[in-house]
Amino acid sequence: MPNHDAPSPIPPSVALRRATAADLPAIAVVDGRSFGEHYSDGQLEDIGVLFDPDRFLVAEDRGEIVGVTGSYPFDVTLPGGASLPAEGVTWVSVAVTHRRRGILRALLAEQHRGFAADGIAVSLLTASEGSIYGRFGYGIATEHREVEITRRRAAFRSDVPDPRGVRQVDTAELRRLAPEIHARWAAQTPGALSRADRWWDVHLADREWNRGGATALFHLVHPDGYLSYRIDRATRTCRIWEMATATDDAYIALWRTVLALDLVETVSAKSLAAAEPLQFLLADPRQLRTVGQWDGVWARVLDVPAALSARRYATEVDVVLDVRDPFLDRGGRFRLRGGPEGAECAPAEAGAPVVGIEMVALGSLLFGGAHAGSLARAGLLRVDDPAVLRRLTAAFRGERTPEHGTEF
Repeated sequence: MPNHDAPSPIPPSVALRRATAADLPAIAVVDGRSFGEHYSDGQLEDIGVLFDPDRFLVAEDRGEIVGVTGSYPFDVTLPGGASLPAEGVTWVSVAVTHRRRGILRALLAEQHRGFAADGIAVSLLTASEGSIYGRFGYGIATEHREVEITRRRAAFRSDVPDPRGVRQVDTAELRRLAPEIHARWAAQTPGALSRADRWWDVHLADREWNRGGATALFHLVHPDGYLSYRIDRATRTCRIWEMATATDDAYIALWRTVLALDLVETVSAKSLAAAEPLQFLLADPRQLRTVGQWDGVWARVLDVPAALSARRYATEVDVVLDVRDPFLDRGGRFRLRGGPEGAECAPAEAGAPVVGIEMVALGSLLFGGAHAGSLARAGLLRVDDPAVLRRLTAAFRGERTPEHGTEF
């Protein structure tokens, strides 16, 4: 029988190679054509701050770059607070003239084999289209929702405290204070990505082209949190751009402050967690109106024992996972034994019970956001004993809803 998972060979005129610094303008052209964007010189200057050519692969056809994939290095937090080095896959694109010739698969296979050889246990990406990356072993690991709040109607419950402690600062002071706060937030948030200094520099540059007709950024700071926002004067909307809090007091205090802004009718945010605490702080939870819900980061496990040993589990679990990975053949049978105090995962030939699982489902489960029972109903996880499924579901769920926090 034919192997439908086997990759098709790329055309003989196409060759893969590592990028060079001089390739960035051509890479931007390929990416811009794929996503309908012309990058300005200013945008390329900011991109160049983050661009590491050693982390980018290009596909070249007779001297023309026709495909690209790259990555950025991060640390990502797992349930329980441990972190792992991860690669954030980005800039994935193939010229429309070269689609369906095996170029995308060849680029990603070469890239991910390199990740595995370097000892990277998990890779991440944000997907432009939802139908592309499942076949490469990526599963949705975080979700976020876009919300709107009618400010005048957003009263807090009468028993919710007012911690105070918020002050307004300029961007220079936020740049000094935010990295330490963000690091504390990330340490307790599954799925959260670290942010290096160069990321902060680009993140807070606040270029005109990123404002969407609104003002430059304003910043609110609490000793344990910060919130950045813009004002769209035409619609009297406060657009929350980013928020990170390391304590509940900071969370409440910042929301109380932003919901007290004058001359604002609506407060909007595009990247709140699916289970946002604010909803339960309001006297009328319906005032937090969901206007969109989206997948965030997708995760791909590259080293099953390393990834599953590093996290903690809500309840004791002892199972053999039979992992199927047709893309990279990094699957197999692994015995996972773990609980709230730690875990170990190692290759195993036998053991009971056995749970069959697709690599895409393992990526969804890794940070605690997915429900094993839902994955089972979708046919991505197979187990005969309902009691085992219940234990697996309980064990993999995290105390906090996973959030990634940094767009890449």
